[in-house]
Amino acid sequence: MRTFSDLLDHFPERILFVGLAGSRAYGTATPESDDDLRGLFALPARDYLSLSAPPAQLADERSNVVYYSLRRALELLSVANPTLLELLFLPSDCVLRTSPEMERLVAERHLFLTRQCADTHVGYARAQVKRARGQNKWINNPKPEAPPQREDHCYILARERFASQDEPPARPVPLSALGWDLSHFHAARLEHSQEAYRLYTYGEAARGVFRGDLLVCESIPKEDETTRFAGLLLFSQQAYEQELRDHRNYWQWRASRNESRWRQQERGELDFDAKNLMHTVRLLLSGRSILATGAPIVRFQGENLALLRRIRAGEMTYDEILAVVDELIAECGSLVLTSDLPPSADLGQVEALLADLTRSWEERQ
Repeated sequence: MRTFSDLLDHFPERILFVGLAGSRAYGTATPESDDDLRGLFALPARDYLSLSAPPAQLADERSNVVYYSLRRALELLSVANPTLLELLFLPSDCVLRTSPEMERLVAERHLFLTRQCADTHVGYARAQVKRARGQNKWINNPKPEAPPQREDHCYILARERFASQDEPPARPVPLSALGWDLSHFHAARLEHSQEAYRLYTYGEAARGVFRGDLLVCESIPKEDETTRFAGLLLFSQQAYEQELRDHRNYWQWRASRNESRWRQQERGELDFDAKNLMHTVRLLLSGRSILATGAPIVRFQGENLALLRRIRAGEMTYDEILAVVDELIAECGSLVLTSDLPPSADLGQVEALLADLTRSWEERQ
C-alpha cells in the first residue's frame, strides 16, 4: 500500500476511523465550505521491519481527505499536535466510521492533554497570523501566466559605456533596454566574479549564452578577444531561481485555493486573510480551554462561535483581531503557570498504547 487509492480500493479493512473535520466540525461552515475528512489507518507491525518505510500519511490531490497511519497519529499526538488532538474530541455527528481501536484511543485521550498543548496552540496561532498577511501579497501582486525567463535577470554593461563621456560610466542596463539577442553571443566567465561574464558577438554563427537550463561559457580565441568583445553580462542565477519558485508557488496556490475565500481581498474589502485569522482565534480558544478545563473545544457555540463568524465575515479589523489574539495568548501564558496538567506526554505509555492497538487490530484480521 503506497497511495491513497490503494488504501481505499485494496485495504479498506485497515481504516480505523473516518471523521468530518474542519469547519463542519467547528460549527463555522458556510454554504461554500469544503468537506474535510480525516482518518486513521493501521499497518501490520511487520511493515515497520521492512527496509522500505511504510506510508505515514495518505491524501487526495487537494488534501481535503487525509489519512494518518496509527503510528504517525500517535507520534503527532505525543507532541500535542492540535489537528490530531481534535480528532479525539470530534462531535458524534462528525464521526463517520470508527473501530474498537479508535474507541480505545479516545478512551485514553487524557494521555495527550498536557501543558505542551499551550505551546503548540499558541505557536500554530502565531503562524496563522503571519500567513494571513503573507497571502495578501499574492492578491495584490498576481503573477503572469508565463514563467520568468533568465533574460529577465540579465543586465548589460556595454563596451562603449565603460568610460562614456555623455552618461555616468559603467552603469549596467537591463538586457531588454538594449534589445540584444543572447543567442547571438558567447559568454566567458569573468575572473574573480560569481555572476559576471564577458560577452562576445558572433551573430548567426553563435551557439548562444543560454542552452537549455544552463548558462554555457566558451573558450574565446585570442584573436577574438578584442574584435568581438561586446561588454559584460551580469546574471543573477539566485534571483532567477527565487522568482521561478515564487511563480510556481503562486500558480499552485491559484489552482488549489477556494475561490470564495478570496473574494473579499480581491474586491479590496480586506487586506488580510479573514479565514486564517478566524483559525488563529479558534486555536487559541481551544488551547485556553485545554488549560482551563482539561479538554479542547471542537464544536464552538455561543459567544465564541459568534466571534469566529464575525472574523470570518470580515466584520472586525485586523487590529481588532490582533487585540483578541494578544489577550488570548496572555491568558494561555497565565493558565499554563497554574495548570496541573503534565508537562508533556509520557512516551512510554504512548508506545505501549501503539503496540496494544496494533496487536488488537491484527487479532481481528
